[in-house]
Amino acid sequence: MDIKEINFKRMLTIFLKEFVHIKRDARSLAITLFAPVILLILYGYAVTFDIKKIDLGVVDYDKTKESRELIIKFLSSSYFELKESKDIKLCIAALRVNKIKAILVIPEKFSTDFKKNKDVKIQFILDGSDANTANVALGYAKIIIATYSKNIILEKVRKKGINPKNIPALEPVERIFYNSELKSTNFIIPGLIAILMMLIAATLTSLTIVREKERGTFEQLISTPAKPMELMTGKLFPYVIIGCVDVVLVTLFGLLWFKVPFKGDIFTFSLFTILFIFCAMGQGLFMSSIAKNQTIAVIATVFSTVLPSMLLSGFVFPIDSMPWIIRLLTYIVPAKYFLTALRSIFLKEGVGLNILYPEALFLFVFGMVFLLLAAKKFKKNLE
Repeated sequence: MDIKEINFKRMLTIFLKEFVHIKRDARSLAITLFAPVILLILYGYAVTFDIKKIDLGVVDYDKTKESRELIIKFLSSSYFELKESKDIKLCIAALRVNKIKAILVIPEKFSTDFKKNKDVKIQFILDGSDANTANVALGYAKIIIATYSKNIILEKVRKKGINPKNIPALEPVERIFYNSELKSTNFIIPGLIAILMMLIAATLTSLTIVREKERGTFEQLISTPAKPMELMTGKLFPYVIIGCVDVVLVTLFGLLWFKVPFKGDIFTFSLFTILFIFCAMGQGLFMSSIAKNQTIAVIATVFSTVLPSMLLSGFVFPIDSMPWIIRLLTYIVPAKYFLTALRSIFLKEGVGLNILYPEALFLFVFGMVFLLLAAKKFKKNLE
């Protein structure tokens, strides 16, 4: 359709009519505005990669000063918390019923073998049913044991009259850009904004057309002189405004409540917000135009927007580690582009539209495609 054929006066009428409907349903409007904030707070604390206080069982067969020092190293690290320390059978039973996640087993003659310059093997048993926690716990344990071993070696060197400072060592010097504290909150919150807004925005518009059908006002709607594109656009933009208000609210909570930094520019953030809301709501509007009732519309919207956004956007699972055929599917997930832009805008200085223009273009194209599909399907219903 040529833009010259669009009657903006008719579009404005549809726009105002939809706003009146939204205003009358004050309860739904309140839920729409405050639900994303509540969900952001809940998921912001629930979803984290920072694992601390791992429940630990300890079996000390040596019971010497050296073995107790190693146990203290584990417990004073703030990564482990002692839950069981009697014998191996009780520890394994506790591991089986999820009371502990790992068991440290210190063998007999632990200190004796060290004094005789023999290698000592320490057993570290993990609950593999929780692979993520097991991997993190194993990493922590290796660092603690390596540090303890290094201290013993340095002590032996001192006793032989050698200054440890004269021994050359290779030491990495870390320099972390953009998230120097490696806080998972700074990584999670921008992703949550994208996921929550995809859920809220798409669900909002997924009910617009099908609600008209269920209430018996659909015939009045199609009897108006407004063309399908004018109807779709007029119905879409009130929700785009509400969606933008939602993004502002959850972003402010992310900045003020979770202390997530914002190093980008407001213009780029605003542009991506409008494009993503437009895209998500266009997708919801398309679902509304093909669904027979509101239940089907909501279910179809959730399955086609929220689940792909969580699994295929890079929110939790790195896209580079996915099989190539799954990586191809990620290119048709709008949340992927918004999430990439948000993390860059929040955490990286000097990253603006000059760098993120491909993501902006993809979002605009997706939004237009869904809007045109909704208008086309609505036109078929007119016939």
